[in-house]
Amino acid sequence: MDTDMDDRPHATLVSELQVLLLEVPVFQHFIEGAAIAAARRAGAGTSATVTVRRERKPNAVAASDELAAVCDEVQYAHEDGPCLESIDTREVIVAGDLRADTRWPAWRAAALERGFVAVAAIPREVRPGVEIALNLYAPTPDPWDEQALTLAGLYADEIARATHLYLRGADQAELNADLRSALASRAVIDQAIGVIIAQNRCNEDEALKILRSASQHRNVKLRDVAVSIVEAVSGAPVRAGTFHDRTP
Repeated sequence: MDTDMDDRPHATLVSELQVLLLEVPVFQHFIEGAAIAAARRAGAGTSATVTVRRERKPNAVAASDELAAVCDEVQYAHEDGPCLESIDTREVIVAGDLRADTRWPAWRAAALERGFVAVAAIPREVRPGVEIALNLYAPTPDPWDEQALTLAGLYADEIARATHLYLRGADQAELNADLRSALASRAVIDQAIGVIIAQNRCNEDEALKILRSASQHRNVKLRDVAVSIVEAVSGAPVRAGTFHDRTP
């Protein structure tokens, strides 16, 4: 197959997913749309699910239909199945006819009971400790040729990229929240130190020691002691949302 033919499916797929991302910017909806698109492009009758495993805890984040989603949940419950094995081995797993394939007994029984005869699991690493797998289910044996699996792999690539971007944004949001929390906690502690300096005619280091000592003796977090001091002097509660429940 020539280079142009190789590039065309990928370009079409990326364009399709870009349009989808613009239409449904919410991560969950985007991944669900990608799963539905992957199922449709893989072939008639195909269902698709997406698993994200973070710190070895798998979660179903999208499914083209409920029956396939239930099969994934059986895998997680028994910690055994093609999806999890593909993530562990980082290899594509294909079982063309589950009627003759005795691997993953509990999951296999659940899949056959729901009418699925074939499965494929395509893993991708998102970042250390985070992996995804695009899982395909079909009601007929050997439904996917090499081209269909290659195309599914392109969807897995794009889903992994989207997951990476989402997690990076989530990490930044958490970092920003931590910084805001630390700054707010620091502010109320500084106010309390100012009160102690005025009351005890001491310097800043001595005031901080007094505050820490009160925290230790009461077995209360430093910022909570600071809040009580500021509220006692001001006669008004510290405004809600000024700080969060985290030790500075």
